[in-house]
Amino acid sequence: MIGRVLVLTCAAWGLMSSVAWAQDTAALLPPEAAASAAAATVAQAPRAAGRAPLVWTLDIEAPGALDALLSNYLDLARYHEEATAEGDNTGVAIRRNELRRLVAAAPDQARSLLEAQGYFAAQIHTSVSDEVEGQPLLIKLVVQPGPRTRVSRVQMVFEGDLDTALSKDEGHAKALVADLESEWALSAGTIFTQPNWSAAKNGMLARMRAEGYPLATWSGTSATVDAQNRTAALFVVADSGPIFHFGEIYIEGLKVQPASAILNLAPFVKGEVYREQSLLDFQERVQKLNLFDSVFINMEQDQSRAEGAPVTVQVHELSLQQATVGVGVSSDTGPRVSVEHLHRHILNQDWQAKTKLQLAKIDSSLQVDLTSHPQPGRKRWLVSGQLAKETDTSDAVTTSERLRFGQLREGERLELTRYVEYQSARVKSKAGEQVSDASAISGTLQYAWRDVDSQTLPTTGITALTSVGLGHSFATRESSGPFSRLYGRLTWYKPLPWGWDATTRIEGGRMLSSESISIPDPLLFRAGGDESVRGYGYRSIGVARDGALVGGRAMTTLSGELAHPFLKKYPSILGAVFFDAGGVADQFADIKLQRGYGAGIRWRSPVGPLKIDLAYGEQTQSFRIHFSVGITL
Repeated sequence: MIGRVLVLTCAAWGLMSSVAWAQDTAALLPPEAAASAAAATVAQAPRAAGRAPLVWTLDIEAPGALDALLSNYLDLARYHEEATAEGDNTGVAIRRNELRRLVAAAPDQARSLLEAQGYFAAQIHTSVSDEVEGQPLLIKLVVQPGPRTRVSRVQMVFEGDLDTALSKDEGHAKALVADLESEWALSAGTIFTQPNWSAAKNGMLARMRAEGYPLATWSGTSATVDAQNRTAALFVVADSGPIFHFGEIYIEGLKVQPASAILNLAPFVKGEVYREQSLLDFQERVQKLNLFDSVFINMEQDQSRAEGAPVTVQVHELSLQQATVGVGVSSDTGPRVSVEHLHRHILNQDWQAKTKLQLAKIDSSLQVDLTSHPQPGRKRWLVSGQLAKETDTSDAVTTSERLRFGQLREGERLELTRYVEYQSARVKSKAGEQVSDASAISGTLQYAWRDVDSQTLPTTGITALTSVGLGHSFATRESSGPFSRLYGRLTWYKPLPWGWDATTRIEGGRMLSSESISIPDPLLFRAGGDESVRGYGYRSIGVARDGALVGGRAMTTLSGELAHPFLKKYPSILGAVFFDAGGVADQFADIKLQRGYGAGIRWRSPVGPLKIDLAYGEQTQSFRIHFSVGITL
């Protein structure tokens, strides 16, 4: 026996299907839409008129999720549920002719709902019990869905400029078509359902529009279903329209800031093939400038200008100057008061100037940072100066001065910073004796790598920071001479089964020089604190010398953490357990790891993770509370 063959065709082809499934628009829609029109009829059904109404109940037998599907979207079931909610639970009163209509329509409605889910050979039986006085009628609907229909063949045809490019064997077109075929959501062998069919078509069209063909549309689509063999043959014809290329960039809304600050961030050049992601990257880069409170970037999709479509950047500038006063507290540095001032176009030059004064019991500083607006190649010039005073856990006091000049080159994942620096520092013990007095000139090359799912709330991926420095120190108490400084930090975020998230970190540093050469203390290494070894004070793990704690020439730390939401409905609030270890010495061989472990609470706030931890330090045999906001690269 030849099975039913059902054909769905797009209206753009102008074909009129004569088969029942194609005529039933409910089969072309999700279940919600399939039942919406019927809902109005059910709602308007009269409850009683003329003859005494029947009292009846409904029983649907269908496997798995199909039972809920039919119970939610069949007219018969929806009427039963609605009427039961208004009366008692012993049965539903209805006129005989209305019940007869609903029962007669139920098999076809059920078949339409099942076909939308891929069941094209379902067996549907309805039965009505005999009328017995005092007992409600029992309406029974039994469904045997049978096997689901699977895709047997997919054929794609392309028209427009994409077809022309394919005929010329152009690499861009071949790569795009290969991606469209590999990403098609209904490949041969997969189950065919109407929602999946719609999703596959929408996904393919969206990809074409994002990869150079923003006017792409369907010329026609069809799905031919063989109900007997339970197969579906898919045929799609896509008209790509013209391929678009980026044209000139026009900027609107500038008053003070230079156009070059925006133009130098463009990830494309004039004449390059349009890609939607390029516009998104462009907008994100401009937003990160901290020069504008609103940014909107759009490319004109005029077919007549496809060879050089204009790109419009609309911005609204932030105020030229901004001042902020802050009061805060952290487990590392204690209470603090800070004043910040930002000038976004200092002295009418294409530079930003940020000045920050911080007063705290442990760490006070005055810092001025000058940053140029983006240069070609996403480069920025950097000038920075700092005066600082720090009191550590041994009550030793370190005063330091720093002057830095360099260049930052930004990338999507990789940032490269090169700078030369003058650093001077003096360390005095609690008794007031001078422990160290040295200065140095050095050059540093620093790489920062970010490959994570979120910059502020990462849950998967890797961040890494590494730097290499060469310099020469000048000391008043010990020998002067050359040195090199190596540092690296790697953090790995990994989601685990059953809702767990893991974070691991390893860090190390080494100063290479003769042990007799004195190095400014800020260039040496210490450990301990919120983002180092919890259970110990901020920078409290170091080397004891002359009654004071100073930095060491070798350092290593490691950390492991597991976190899980307390409740499924509040996934942003998590509990965590962790283990940290680290040590500092003048040689790696002399490092004795100091361990800390504990538990804490995490809140994934919009500005970054808020962490509150209770940690136990084995070396100090005491508990310590740590809290911080944000992540450290």
